[in-house]
Amino acid sequence: MVIWLFAGGGETEYDGLVKLLQKEFPDYHFERKLPERAHKPIGKPKRDAHENENKVNATTGPDLLKAISESLSFLLTRKSLEDLLLKGSLCDAILVIDDLDCRQWDGLVCNEIKSPGFLKIQNHYIEQVQRSLDRAKNPLDDWMKNRLYEVQFQPEIIVGFASPEIESWIIADWGKGEEREKCQHRDFPEHQWFLMKRWLQDVAQVDFDNPELYGGFNPETKRCQMKLSEQIMEAATQAQIPQEAQKPSRYNKRRHSSELLEKISGRRVERICPIFKAMYRSLQLLGKGSN
Repeated sequence: MVIWLFAGGGETEYDGLVKLLQKEFPDYHFERKLPERAHKPIGKPKRDAHENENKVNATTGPDLLKAISESLSFLLTRKSLEDLLLKGSLCDAILVIDDLDCRQWDGLVCNEIKSPGFLKIQNHYIEQVQRSLDRAKNPLDDWMKNRLYEVQFQPEIIVGFASPEIESWIIADWGKGEEREKCQHRDFPEHQWFLMKRWLQDVAQVDFDNPELYGGFNPETKRCQMKLSEQIMEAATQAQIPQEAQKPSRYNKRRHSSELLEKISGRRVERICPIFKAMYRSLQLLGKGSN
């Protein structure tokens, strides 16, 4: 089963998300369509090209939906479709993942799975992606439309959200003492990892049993008052107590969040994060429905 992945966000989603999904669902084949690496600038000095060659085009919200529409328009041209059909990589499902970032929908809270706001924003994403899919197929000639009908190209659309951002999944699988295996990065010694959690709980007031509600809505920016990813970086700084045996590390969002994302257990995260659980279960049901 082929699943096209369109994810909002930047480096973390680019480097770690596909590996996490592939690990959790080894019978599926995930193909990341978004985010993408930024194109190297043409005609610019080499130093500028070097600075941009590893950057990721980060998108979210309406910009992500627009980027999905543009990507589908390219993927569903006749030339592209012929190539996809030949390789057997036409998708069976489309998976969209975006950060909620404490957004509200028509004044309604979106970070609670049963709230009207969440249902409305999820339905909006599904409707927009379906429209983009229909628009992309509309210009095709009759032969190609018949070919798509023959192969039953009607991909299911699954929309999932990270609330407030993807680091909430890392928080959910941070580890609780000796209770179970820790999702801990090798760069961080035991004492620093412990102090980071304590600072996040006591100072940043992160609820490790319900991280999806973190952030607080800022009416001016229409986003979170406090960024969870920034709080984790600050926690690493605050926890830098020199030790002779192991030197504390600084937290790098691009590298550490990506590598931690690969290690987390979806089954453990779903116990704590209802919004994540909805997406996780949808992917599980997708596999059962194909049998």
